[in-house]
Amino acid sequence: MDEDRVFFAMQLARRLPKPVSRTVGSLLARIPRTSTSAAGAWLLGREAEAKEIVTSAEMSTPSRLLGEIALNLGLLDSATRIAEGLETGESLRSRILWTIGRIDEAISSLPESRRAERLRAERESLSPGWWPTPQSHPIARSSRSRDDTVSPSSLHVLTNSLPHTRSGYAYRSQLILSTLKEAGHTVVASTRPSYPVTIGRLSRGAIETVDGIDYLRHVPIVPLPTPTARLRQQTEWIAAQAVERRVDLLHTTTHYVNGLATGAAARAAGLPWVYEVRGVLEETWAAAGSTPPEREARRTSQRFALMRAKEVEVASAADAVITLGKTMRDHLIAGGVDADSITLIPNSVSEAVVEADTDRTPAEVRAGLGLPEDGIWVGTAASVVGYEGLDDLVDAVVLARAQGTDLRLLIAGDGVALPELRQRARPLGEHAVFTGRVSQVTAIEYQLALDAIVVPRKNEPVCRLVTPIKPIEAMGLARPVVVSDLPALRELVPENVGLSTAPENPQGLADLLSELAWDEGARKRFGQNGREHVLETRRWKDIGRRYDEVYARLKGVGAE
Repeated sequence: MDEDRVFFAMQLARRLPKPVSRTVGSLLARIPRTSTSAAGAWLLGREAEAKEIVTSAEMSTPSRLLGEIALNLGLLDSATRIAEGLETGESLRSRILWTIGRIDEAISSLPESRRAERLRAERESLSPGWWPTPQSHPIARSSRSRDDTVSPSSLHVLTNSLPHTRSGYAYRSQLILSTLKEAGHTVVASTRPSYPVTIGRLSRGAIETVDGIDYLRHVPIVPLPTPTARLRQQTEWIAAQAVERRVDLLHTTTHYVNGLATGAAARAAGLPWVYEVRGVLEETWAAAGSTPPEREARRTSQRFALMRAKEVEVASAADAVITLGKTMRDHLIAGGVDADSITLIPNSVSEAVVEADTDRTPAEVRAGLGLPEDGIWVGTAASVVGYEGLDDLVDAVVLARAQGTDLRLLIAGDGVALPELRQRARPLGEHAVFTGRVSQVTAIEYQLALDAIVVPRKNEPVCRLVTPIKPIEAMGLARPVVVSDLPALRELVPENVGLSTAPENPQGLADLLSELAWDEGARKRFGQNGREHVLETRRWKDIGRRYDEVYARLKGVGAE
């Protein structure tokens, strides 16, 4: 708030509970000022309207707020023109440069300020060889068990968790912890500093228990002002927790910020540590660009290169590396990570999927959910972001219906791309259903209501590399799965359980879905084969044993 009140207000508005956010948006939309009416439309999810307001007013009535809204809407050119029209547009220009990955220019464009200090510190944390150094007295070495019959105890350092964040990341973390606990391990998890306050939620206490798993919340009353200072503080806190709880090892996940704090804490406490690579940070960031030229500019930027190098540095420093798929393993090896340090532990399904009643037909499930039984329903339960390709799915359903197939759409989930997706689906009328954010149990029910589950990811590097959990869940629920023809997806879906089509080709997807819609036998066959495949190869209670093997190898590492 001290650093940048306009940006603070934007971030606060995004994190308000939805009813409050909608109320604020409605009030702002009524104010006859360009920037406030644009902010109101943005908060209400009317992105097309907000974009129209921005583009029509960017030259006549430029303002800092209007520029920030343009940047949030992905209107990079408009934001740039607005910044050029402001007498004091340094903060907006710096944010634009930072957004496109020109880090040093973003810093040098600012006068001396708290923001400049913070950006310099973030730049320092990306520098080769930089790791946080605890400022307090040396930490006593953890006293660990030497009994090989006792399963290693572990502290897991996570970005977020249930119940505040319902994402594939959070569910995978919960499944790993539960599987280890059921196998006799002592496990505890911690989340990033100030979480869940950072997403507008309050923790019920310093420790929150979710289905038997303890999550430690580290919420400083006054967070330190720079990323490097906060990383040093987090390092001290993790090391102290590890020593106090006498754990045998530390385990963290991408991205590099988690790795820096955990690796430094492991050294301070004399413990081995594991780095689990669940994504490719720099490619995910690049894929968030609004246009192909912007995405390509991000991939050739300073920020992209620094993040890639830092991820390799962190993975190479860990005592063991875990990743989700062969494609991701090959990517790590190509970057310079030792192949012998990497263990493959793929996404798998929870017992909630295994125990789901898959004998019900999709129409029967829809009846129970109050949805029409008629038609062939396709869709997914996923985070609604651009690279998921759900816009191509919407277009494919529109095309299929125009060709005479009674195809209908259901998407369960929330995300930054949802408002635009709703607008795109308006031609479908009542034949398109968007549920918004739902619980895992409800998401499973909605997936069972589908005649086919579609994962239409874009042809982006992040989608070619990262293996998602959704196709595995779809197969486990005995539903046919249709995926984009990309390496990370082909790796997951055998030919006898699903179909693939060229990414970013709505007409090709429409033709394939129409063909599947008219072939009930194929849908049943794919679904049965998929469930058999998952039950044989992708159950957490079986896959989780691989963690035990990794931990057992590390039990003596790092001890004095």
